[in-house]
Amino acid sequence: MKGFPKHLNTRYDVEYCLQNYPEEARAFLAQKLAEVKQWLVTGKLTEGDAGITDETHKVVEVKDQATQEIKERYQYEYKDDPNCELFRLEYTREEVESILA
Repeated sequence: MKGFPKHLNTRYDVEYCLQNYPEEARAFLAQKLAEVKQWLVTGKLTEGDAGITDETHKVVEVKDQATQEIKERYQYEYKDDPNCELFRLEYTREEVESILA
């Protein structure tokens, strides 16, 4: 292999790159660690429900484009995305933080 690869598909790929391209591999892991938390829908709100709004929760309103009336409201939560690439590569947050430290 010549140079840092464009895609790392397995944990073995990351570990190989950590040995041979440490700066690039650490930057890759730092980027993937930043992508762990996402705004995820936790449910649809009913008409009388106000929802929760704070630093880890928000309410998103979907409006009708023609009339600008609110059609639906959804509750979002800022949390770990179980489908993110870092977890797909079988790393935990603690492992990556120890590598980056």
